[in-house]
Order: sequence, then C-alpha cells, then structure tokens
Amino acid sequence: MSLTHNDFFKRIARWRSTEMKLAGGLEVIIAVTFLLPALYALLIGEDFSYFIYPAIPLMIIGTIQFLLFAPSENLRTVNGLIMVALVWILMFFLGSIPYFLAGMSPINAVFESVNGFTTTGSSTVYSVGEWPESILLWRSITQWLGGIAIVIIFIYLLPIFGMGRTFFNNELEGSGSSQFSMRLQNAARNFILVYVILSLINFVLLIICQAPLIDAICLSLTTISTGGLLISDISLMDASTPVQIVTMVFMFIGGVNFYLHFKAIYGKKPREYLRNNELKILILYFLIASFIVFSLIFIPKLGSLGYDLNEMLVDYKNSLFTVISLGTTTGASVYDFTECSELLLFIFLVLMMIGASAGSTSGGIKFTRIRIVVKFFYNTLKNVLHPNAVYSIKVDNESVEDSRVMAAVSVTLLYILTAFIGMIVVMTQGYSWTDSIGLSVGSLTNTGVGFGNFGPLGTYEVLPDEIKIFLMLLMWIGRLEITLALVFFTPGFWSDLRMAYRSSRNGRRIR
Repeated sequence: MSLTHNDFFKRIARWRSTEMKLAGGLEVIIAVTFLLPALYALLIGEDFSYFIYPAIPLMIIGTIQFLLFAPSENLRTVNGLIMVALVWILMFFLGSIPYFLAGMSPINAVFESVNGFTTTGSSTVYSVGEWPESILLWRSITQWLGGIAIVIIFIYLLPIFGMGRTFFNNELEGSGSSQFSMRLQNAARNFILVYVILSLINFVLLIICQAPLIDAICLSLTTISTGGLLISDISLMDASTPVQIVTMVFMFIGGVNFYLHFKAIYGKKPREYLRNNELKILILYFLIASFIVFSLIFIPKLGSLGYDLNEMLVDYKNSLFTVISLGTTTGASVYDFTECSELLLFIFLVLMMIGASAGSTSGGIKFTRIRIVVKFFYNTLKNVLHPNAVYSIKVDNESVEDSRVMAAVSVTLLYILTAFIGMIVVMTQGYSWTDSIGLSVGSLTNTGVGFGNFGPLGTYEVLPDEIKIFLMLLMWIGRLEITLALVFFTPGFWSDLRMAYRSSRNGRRIR
C-alpha cells in the first residue's frame, strides 16, 4: 500500500518540536530566496558567493531539521508566542549574512536585515553606489518578504500546526474582514497571489515610465510592501514625475486593507473598492492632509518672484506624495523636508503615528483603530452630559465589541507611550529632541525616515551601536503590533513558558 504525503513525513520524524520544525521550514525558505540575488549577481558579473555560501548549508540543515521534527502534540498560547519570536529572530540573523559577507560590520548587517524585514526602510548605507547591486536587490527582497511575512509565516505555516487564526485576526482586523471564513491555508496562497500580482503591475508600469531595470525591480518590491528602502542616496528626488506618481499610487495601495484587495482582485469584485467606507474616509483623510501641507508650503511663497502655476502643481504633487508616503509609513521622499516649520513636522509626525488601514502592509497605530478611539472618546464626552445613556460604537454600520474597543485604546496609548520612552532613551545620548522623536517614531511605526539630521538625506551609519540596537528593538515592536511584542517583557509570559516547558512533550523522541 502506498504511503500518503503525511505518512511519509511521520515515518521520517524522530522528535516532536513545532518550534524546531517551523525553524527548519523557514531556513529552507530563506535559502531559496538567497538564490534570487545570487542569480542576478551571476548574470551581471558580480560576486555571488555572498548568497551561495550561506544558501547551501541552510538548505541542507533546514531540510533535515524540517523532516526530523514533527509538530508537538500539546501546544499552548505561549508556544505560539515563542514561534513568533523565533521566526523574526531567525529572519533577522539569517538575512544579515549576505551583508556581513559583503563587508558590513556585524551590527550594521543585522540592522539592515531588521529594517528590511520589518519594512522600516532606514539604513546604515551611506553611499549606495559603493555596494554591489545584488546586495541592494537583497535589501529590497527582504522588504517585499517582510510585507507579506504575516501571510507566509503566520497564516500559511502556523496552520500546519493547528495555529494561525489568532495572528490572522490580529493583522486583518477591520475593513470587512470580520466575515472572513475561508480556510487559512487556502487564503494564504490566494493573498500571496494578489500580493505578487500587484507587485508585477507596479513593475510593468515603472518600466513603461522608463525607469532603469534594477530601479524598477527594487522599487516595485519596496513600494507595495510600504518599505521605502530605495537604491538611491536621495530616495526619489531625482526620479521622473511619472515614476513618482506610479510610486505614490502603489504606496497608497499598500496602505489599503489587504482583504479588500483580495475581494476586489481575486474575488473579481472591483466594486468592493467603491463600497468600502474606510477606503473613502482614508482617501479623504489623505487629501485633506495634503491640502493642509500644501497650504503651509504655498502661503510663504505667495508673492515670490517666479512662483508660477507649474511650481504650484509641483509643490502639491510633493505634498500629496509626502502625505501618502508618511501616512502609509513607506518613508520614500521626493523632497527634503528637514528644514520645514515645526508645525509641518508635527503634522508629519501625526501621519506616521496613525498609519494606514489595518490589514495593510503599513505600520503605525492603524487608521481603523484611530476611528474606533475617536468614537470611544466622543461617546465618553456624551456620557458626561447623559450619564444614564448607553452608547454603542459603530464602525461602517457594524457594532464594535467592547474587547475590540479596549484593544484599540490600549494599542494607541502603548504606541504613544513607547514612542515617548524611545525619544527619551535617544536623547540621553545627546541628540536633540527633533532627532530623537524622529528616530523613535520612525522606527516604531516602521516608516524609516526621521527629522533633523536623520531626515530623507540622513544616514543611520553615524549612530552609536547601542542606539542602533535600541532602534532595532523598536522596529520589531512596531512590526508585531506592539502588544504582541510587549508580552515578551512581562513576568507572566516567562512564568507560563516555564509551566509549558515542564508539562509539554516538545523535544521528546517519537516512539
């Protein structure tokens, strides 16, 4: 009798450990991904050893590890959290290997990997032209992977072990995803397909706009992922207007709830875009913000010699691009705003903190949660006038559960508190409040661009290693929706971990 696919793996497995099996699968994925920049390096005559050397042993070790370990029989929530941490730590350190082999210091190599996989987009690379194109391509690939990591890892791999729904609900909250009922593994494949389609459309449009091939590849990888880590020292400041407009459109697409893209593209229901209330409000929010930013730029120029309609249109285009870039936490730039007024910098700060829709590849608090928080505080004020009245919170004509309301309030307050603490930590190293708040918020919201000396033309290379390590921590906290990451710093987590370790069968040999 022939063995089934599952029976084959069961016979090979010798130990039980979901964590080790997951790590093995991830090692294989990273090893396969290394082959892409290796192939590119081979085609253009660059040294491809940066990727081949780690890819071969990773492929072998990961495959053996994946086959020899079976999923654990008893899994607790704490095991899931450990897997979350394991996945990110592995990606960070494995992704740093090519940078280290190419000549970066260990801290800088890990920093580039962390800012890539978290789609933050800050960089320690001062002069991009001095590095191999294959290394720059790898930076872009890590951002593309980071943007879809929640699908590849938490929705596709974890359901193999009977997990995943919690992570799915956490990342795709709001914008119509509450009625989602498809099996998670099927959903993951389809979501990835939509992600790939959008990236390819972006690439084709950039080629049509006559962007250089390597620029089109890297830009398409880092735009839909709202990463913004470009192969240029001056971001998109020297790019053509058509390239800037295409990038602006796809930054916005990356900031839209991914479940909405799924329904519209894979489900072949494009009218879903027109029916979605949050999308309409998000568009209005960006338009209003862009007009405010434009006014603050435009008014001081009124009466200036030579300021004509053409320059006004360029200023508005720059204003809209900046609002969408910061509002989706992409961080790409078409002009240097470090010399702007403090009022403008404050508006940029708010845009970065809020972010775009839940379920998108953007960071920040998320626009969905802000809508809930605003209605919560509005109801609180109404209760002052009418103490006996009971007000429910509705978003898009749907009642919001109290647990979801409190989660939105908690995340918002934690973001603000963490950003404030981050600013203080950086200030202790002698940096101004402008530099410090930019570094803190830019890292926590995964925007990757700050203010002052660390604006669009700045580099993180000059930062001391201890600050780089701290900023990496902020990037990771922000990418994990803050509450999930902060759980690791609570005594209760480590107490539950000890109990799970004592009672579980993880690591025991299969008889």
